[in-house]
Formats: sequence, C-alpha cells, structure tokens
Amino acid sequence: MNWKKTIARLPLVIACIAGLSFCGFFCLFVAASGGSDRGSPQLAAEWRAALLAAAGPDEAAALDRDVVVLRFANGEWAFGKSQSSHGMWLRGGGTMVIRDSKGQVRAFFGHVCGPRYLEWAHGYFLPSLDAFYEKTLEQGMVEHIFPGD
Repeated sequence: MNWKKTIARLPLVIACIAGLSFCGFFCLFVAASGGSDRGSPQLAAEWRAALLAAAGPDEAAALDRDVVVLRFANGEWAFGKSQSSHGMWLRGGGTMVIRDSKGQVRAFFGHVCGPRYLEWAHGYFLPSLDAFYEKTLEQGMVEHIFPGD
C-alpha cells in the first residue's frame, strides 16, 4: 500500500465527513424548527381535564411546572398551558388551554412560541380577563369549541 497516496487523500476524506456532518446538522435544525400551528383537540381535552381537576391556580402550578398563572389588576385570574408550535416532535403544537376565574375553560389554536407562551405573550400587562381573551384573538388564535359545549 502506498502511504503517500493515503495521506494525500486524508484532507479530502476529512472535508467530506465535515460536509456531511454540517448537512446533517442543518437538516436536523430545519426539522426541529418546523412544527405546527394547527393545535390538537385531543391535547386540549386532556389539558382541560387536568386544569379542572386542580382546586385553583396555585395548586395547578404546584402540580405542573408548565402551568402559567396570570393575575389581573381587577382581581380576576387565569391559568393554563400551551404547546409550542416550534418542533416537529411536539404533539399538538399550537394548542393553548386556559381556565379562568369566571369558571370557563377555553382552548385556542394558532401560533404558540414556547411552552410558557402565556407568561411572556399575554396577561401581565393587561387589566382584565376580557382584555386577555381579546388580545388572544387579536394575535390570530382561533377558539376551539369543546364537543358538548
């Protein structure tokens, strides 16, 4: 075997491996950033049951770290969960379910950035629950009606 030829080809082999690694990483990145804004009726139903099982917002947040609690200036509150739209492996991307101080549990489907979307995109700067829901719909979310409601 000619060692000089083998050593001369080594940079080409390394370049091919590096190129394939980069392409693989890029494809994985594109796949991971893809996702869905469609929401999931099944996930919404599961979360609805879980939110209704909690005695209130503090208990729900203690039981599930993904629950976000919002308290409004007028004394009203809401708590809920959201599933990010970013990530093809996330079941039910674009789902948001909210339980509020008026006794409602409402679900919305649309673009959701991150699992704690409610924490930064809603609520904290709004005066009331009605303003919260109005803002949610203004941001392009579509309300999901639970079967039987």
